[in-house]
Amino acid sequence: MSAFTPIMDIDQKIDILDHVNQDHTEELLAIARTSQPKSEIQSAKILDIFEEGMKILIKSNQQDTEQEAFVPFEIEGGLEDKILYQAYAAIAQQGKDFSGAAKHFFEVTDKQKVTPNMIRISVKSNTPLPEYYPGYAFAFLLKIIQKKPNLSAQTNQKKHWFKNIFDRAFIKLMKHLSSKNRQKLLQKANKDIRLYTLRKSWKSSEDAAFPDMGYIDIFTHDNTPGSQWASELKAGDVIMSRSESPDKHPHLKSGQALLIADETAYPALVGILETWNNPLPPHVIILSAKSAEQDYIEDALLPEGSQVHRLVCDANKQADEILPILAKLETVDVAWAAFESESAKKVRRYLRNDRNIIGRDNHTKAYWQLKSRPEPK
Repeated sequence: MSAFTPIMDIDQKIDILDHVNQDHTEELLAIARTSQPKSEIQSAKILDIFEEGMKILIKSNQQDTEQEAFVPFEIEGGLEDKILYQAYAAIAQQGKDFSGAAKHFFEVTDKQKVTPNMIRISVKSNTPLPEYYPGYAFAFLLKIIQKKPNLSAQTNQKKHWFKNIFDRAFIKLMKHLSSKNRQKLLQKANKDIRLYTLRKSWKSSEDAAFPDMGYIDIFTHDNTPGSQWASELKAGDVIMSRSESPDKHPHLKSGQALLIADETAYPALVGILETWNNPLPPHVIILSAKSAEQDYIEDALLPEGSQVHRLVCDANKQADEILPILAKLETVDVAWAAFESESAKKVRRYLRNDRNIIGRDNHTKAYWQLKSRPEPK
């Protein structure tokens, strides 16, 4: 019998475990390296989570075999809070900058509408953009910068030193806050950051040393801060991202695949379809609140033989529309899906519990939340 207290909400535990293992490998690696400072750790994944801490599987460069380790939590609060704090603390302890490790500046060269609510921002970069990869996302700061900073190495080093001190102070403050105040602090720290997908990248000329041009496609809706920011951008503006990350979809190369996306995930979905290399055509469910938005995904993009369902519904009805379709699908081996948070949770758990699609094969994630969490009191 385990000496640790099991998590009672099994679905929530597995949601968090899968999310961290799939989308936060760098943070998990930082946690493992901090817990085993004398080992040269190559990879790590969470095996189980308890109230007191988490059991992780570590693979080091010195050993061919993997070993288990227990990492105790350092704060009280919800599971997400505990793991997030553990990651922040590990990154700060290693002297890394957890909020600006990959700043990237872009110059806006053009802007156009590709559907009534999808804005395409054409950008130029003086530093390499990634080679074309479906679902590569940048965390943009919702501001317009007048001029790209040209800092000396000495100035950069001094800024990093001050930033590292700030990060350590931030971690110490988080440790002593209540769960509600901790959530409030994190919401405030990230309130002006939005993830948007690099739709495509290319070289501006044959002589260019790297991909320096790209499209950022942004779905705008209502009067949200991200929508306002995108609408106000114009040629010549400089914008900045503070981090970047590739989506995870290698599991789609084999087996019967299921793809689901609403408007916010169209750029990633189109990229996946353009580079489709699975011999089996996928099941595809395309969601939108208005039918005109679905013009973004042309039928010609879909692999021959795909089963396609184009659904027009309110965002709060996404799961209600999706689940009856899934119940009729005879075979689903792997899934990639991105849409509204609550609906994504229902679909993810259906695929896991009813269709036995688990772990990395079930990459069903929230791209946005219909209702913001209540302001912590």
